[in-house]
Amino acid sequence: MGNHTMRRTFATVLTAAGLGTALATGGGAVANAQPPTSTGMSCASANPLFWAPSFTWNVRADSGESLRPGADHLEPSLLLSGGNELPAPPSGLLPSIGPNWYGNRVSVDWHNVTTGQTGHSESETTAWQQKPGIPINRTWTGTGTVDFTVTIETGAAWHFINPQAAVCKGTISIVPGRG
Repeated sequence: MGNHTMRRTFATVLTAAGLGTALATGGGAVANAQPPTSTGMSCASANPLFWAPSFTWNVRADSGESLRPGADHLEPSLLLSGGNELPAPPSGLLPSIGPNWYGNRVSVDWHNVTTGQTGHSESETTAWQQKPGIPINRTWTGTGTVDFTVTIETGAAWHFINPQAAVCKGTISIVPGRG
């Protein structure tokens, strides 16, 4: 075997070994990667109170299950939770006294890439809160890869007074439940 042939054989063996190592360690899994079943997002919002500074919403989206109104079994759902960076009201005997009151509403626009379905959901609204959070929000998207946009409307005392919108976008895998 000539010197040139030995080098070519050695290079072929090294290439095959490197490719095998890359595939074994996940290097080849990138093309088939699924989105996570939970994700965190941050989105900025102007403050509806002219004297207060802008703030950031921190939203967590999770794959889960929830009971659709009128249904008798849990269904796969996109579940939202979260809060913001607004200061907490002071503790004490009368913590509800203060100049900063908020109301909010959360809406979700979604597209299930796997099934082609789209939809829109809205949360219950909150009012007169000094540190609002993400109201209960369950969105029944079906299982699959779901692209979604969360819009949080925050207003002065109620969500519709000088509303300011914060928008977060994400992608998540909604998986069947374990039950």
